[in-house]
Amino acid sequence: MPKQSFALEAGGLKRLEVSWKAFYKDITVSLDGNPVGTIPNQKALSAGQEFPLPDGSMIKVQLVSKLMSTELQVLRNGQPLPGSSSDPRTRFKNAYLMVYFVAGLNLVLGFVSVLGDVEFLQQLGIGFGSIIFGVVFLVLGFFVQRKSSVALILAIVIFALDGILGFVLAASQGYNPGVGGIFARLILLIPMFQGIGAIKALKAGGE
Repeated sequence: MPKQSFALEAGGLKRLEVSWKAFYKDITVSLDGNPVGTIPNQKALSAGQEFPLPDGSMIKVQLVSKLMSTELQVLRNGQPLPGSSSDPRTRFKNAYLMVYFVAGLNLVLGFVSVLGDVEFLQQLGIGFGSIIFGVVFLVLGFFVQRKSSVALILAIVIFALDGILGFVLAASQGYNPGVGGIFARLILLIPMFQGIGAIKALKAGGE
């Protein structure tokens, strides 16, 4: 049975648990092992359900679909619980880790292509340019991790333009650009976009 556990405050013990069966059926919300509410199915979960806690605070659990992603939001008195998918700290971490992931992927494939003289990768346009691309994203990741919105926006623009140029180049050469590659790039961009708002929220909160 899938489940997620959360602390009610930053640095606290993970006392709240949300568990469910396949396809978000029979969702149970528990505090310290004691059920505080149940949600019958995904439809009710998407609508959002609220449950009072013993201390008088209110927990809201909702399945939210945004762009190409779905996240389980868990709010306490309207504020995301620490570690939940909508928590600015979580989104910020996901953003800079994604920038580092793009850097690492390009560096590894670039070095493999160049040092191993892999013809297949070179035909895909992976080579020394990929290494440079990876280094650029490594530097951007460094600044994003230090809450630079400018660096994150720059990473998004470069990554998006790289995808567009690759698409246009492939089409101009008579190749049929793979839909899977475009979809994968969009998936990688989502955490970066979410990171912009997360950085603003953290700075507004003095972090």
